Amino acid sequence: MPASSLKPDIAIIGGGIVGLWTAYYAGLSGQSVLLINKEELGRGASYGLLGALMPHQPINWNDKKQFQLDGLTTLPDQIANLQMRSEVDCGYFRCGRTMPIANEEKRKQSATWARGAKEHWVSPFDWSVQDKNPAEGWLSDTGSHGYNTDDLSARINPRGIIKALTVMMATFDNVTILARTSVDSIENTAAITLEDGTKIQPGKTIITAGFESFGLIKAITNRSLGWGVKGQAALLKPEQEINVSAPILYDGGTYVIAHEDGNIAVGSTSEREFTNGTQTDEKLDQIIASATALCPALEGAKVIERWAGIRPRAAGRDPLIGMLPDAPDVIVATGGFKITFAIAHIMARCALSATAGQIDAIPESFLVESHLSEA
Repeated sequence: MPASSLKPDIAIIGGGIVGLWTAYYAGLSGQSVLLINKEELGRGASYGLLGALMPHQPINWNDKKQFQLDGLTTLPDQIANLQMRSEVDCGYFRCGRTMPIANEEKRKQSATWARGAKEHWVSPFDWSVQDKNPAEGWLSDTGSHGYNTDDLSARINPRGIIKALTVMMATFDNVTILARTSVDSIENTAAITLEDGTKIQPGKTIITAGFESFGLIKAITNRSLGWGVKGQAALLKPEQEINVSAPILYDGGTYVIAHEDGNIAVGSTSEREFTNGTQTDEKLDQIIASATALCPALEGAKVIERWAGIRPRAAGRDPLIGMLPDAPDVIVATGGFKITFAIAHIMARCALSATAGQIDAIPESFLVESHLSEA
């Protein structure tokens, strides 16, 4: 490693989707960057299969929901620019979403959600409630009380965008990559000691290490600000060719997503308790069965990959972004949990702004101080 890399302007710990966006923007800005990842870049929870980009229910509006809406509406331009620079297809498409309505209570709630979308979402995006199945042949006729649809939801190929960002890392003369490298400790001065004893003295350190961020933060704050939640998903090859523009299907925690290559991703579990974070089990079999009941196109489909990973969930549920108290040169950006791919690019920009002491764009509930009060 060049001696200059021992004193970068910014060290980024964690090369998942948030860390890669952060390194990408920092690289474009001309700052010297050291990106450290314990595995190959992007091989953690970011290397999953689903790629669902779905808005929260548009009621009880708050800063978190606005932050996610901003992410969903600004991501297409960022993806287009990234694809142009990297010449890698990210598999992005605004396909919309369809959800069956199971009972009268949900039907009444659905009308409230539709009104909320008109109030809070930006034009031309809409939430509608329909009586007839809007995706016959793709969605089973399971909506005994109708169907919710929105045209804001989108899908992305997680591995496609990881590849695009990774390709970009190699184009930056000012970005150094340390893959397969573990961090032993971080001091409140932002100094880093690697597992082999190497000392790094960056101007600022940004922690974007997914669920492992919480252990690194605890060593500085002596507080636990989050944990890992296991998720399982699968990729299936259908017997018949599908419409790759089909909407995301969602019902009771089950996702069905048609991807650009004609395969279908399904998921996902949400497990607080687990013994092996990367091993699949019968819970995934149950998800596949639920997905097949939801989507007739999955009948007879061949499972071509089973996947499991650990996603970061911050205490208080909101993402965790900002400077650590008593360690202003150490910034964290993690805890996006299920919405990370929709907001990772904004999380990255917020983290970089925080290196200059600018936190105005970060919702108050995302700040470290807010999470400390809830931990």
